[in-house]
Amino acid sequence: MRLPIYKFTKIQIDKRDLQNYKSDMSTTLEIPDHLYKRLQQHAVPFVDTPVSVIERWADHFERTTNGSAPPKVAERPAIQYGAKKLDPVHPPDLFHTRVRGSFGATPFSNWNDLVRIAHIAAFKKAGSFDELRQVTHAQIARGERSDSGYKFVDEIGISIQGVDANHAWEHAFRLAKYLRDPLEALVEWRHNPKAARPGESGIFTFLP
Repeated sequence: MRLPIYKFTKIQIDKRDLQNYKSDMSTTLEIPDHLYKRLQQHAVPFVDTPVSVIERWADHFERTTNGSAPPKVAERPAIQYGAKKLDPVHPPDLFHTRVRGSFGATPFSNWNDLVRIAHIAAFKKAGSFDELRQVTHAQIARGERSDSGYKFVDEIGISIQGVDANHAWEHAFRLAKYLRDPLEALVEWRHNPKAARPGESGIFTFLP
């Protein structure tokens, strides 16, 4: 039997994304083009990476097969060599960045994750959808929506519209101030000529 011939898209995964592997080198995955197009359908422009979409797929699979996603270990982002302190009130352009850190006591691994965790925490204080809508600047909707970039947050029964990294920080920082929760985020600009600071890193720290 002849195996089908696929065209592949190569994705490079930086060693910092391979936290569970003992490797000092990046890894390149070859993903068939038809599968890569499926990844793109679930991605938010300027926010998601192929790795973050694959991570969400894995989390969803584990929730539906095992009843829950694996617990994430809280990780306080270390101030890496060369990382500059960033002004949370007047942030630089965050397009073409990745982020990780902690919102309150909860770790996050990307911009979408940060927005989701911030809204879960804010909903607990607000107590209702209407009150949350008065607090957040994000576009939210009752129940489950999947159009126009909305993603359903089943923990609180609302959908949040996906945004770029600049708006993700704005929304999360606003909710951190509302909750008076600490927020720490290590931002890394990609090696992209369109990035504001290609190859650099910086850290936001909010301690109410």
